[in-house]
Amino acid sequence: MLVLLAGVCVVGVLAVTVFRDKARSQAEDRSPVSASTRDPYRGDTYTAPTKAPTTQAPPPAPARVGECIGIDEAGTYLGTGSCNGTKGTYKVLTVDYSRDTCPDPESPYITEDGYRLCLELYLVRTYCYKFPSGPGWVVPAPACKAKGTVHVIDIVPGATNSNNCTRDYKWNRWYQFQHPTVVYCVMQY
Repeated sequence: MLVLLAGVCVVGVLAVTVFRDKARSQAEDRSPVSASTRDPYRGDTYTAPTKAPTTQAPPPAPARVGECIGIDEAGTYLGTGSCNGTKGTYKVLTVDYSRDTCPDPESPYITEDGYRLCLELYLVRTYCYKFPSGPGWVVPAPACKAKGTVHVIDIVPGATNSNNCTRDYKWNRWYQFQHPTVVYCVMQY
């Protein structure tokens, strides 16, 4: 009986060994897919997402619509002034960062910090200015009654000649400007 028992044990051990070897062989036949051919999460192909293009906000505008600005004789922007005749000689009509055309293509303009400032001449009665002898910019006079300066006596919006200039005060010259149409009756020195 002992021999029978030993024989059964030997047969059992052999059966387990054969069964285990067969299971290993089948497991190797069904091995998982190779990471190099089908793994959707391969580490060697990762690339960071591209950054979305950013647009920078434009810098602050140098002046706002309705403000008066100072400009020198060469057309260089000097900063905002007041519309009371003490500093600004041009009023800002539009401010455009795209630097397209002005609503009135004939109006004066300057470009500052990437902005197109469309302007209109803005002179004040009783103040003195220096007018250019040709194309150029009207600027405040360094001193009233200095040679080459004018003292504004009257302003006639919409006029094309001196017919409507005041007769109450003495003036000796008039200037007509377009954009907007206006006549300045002045005392020229």
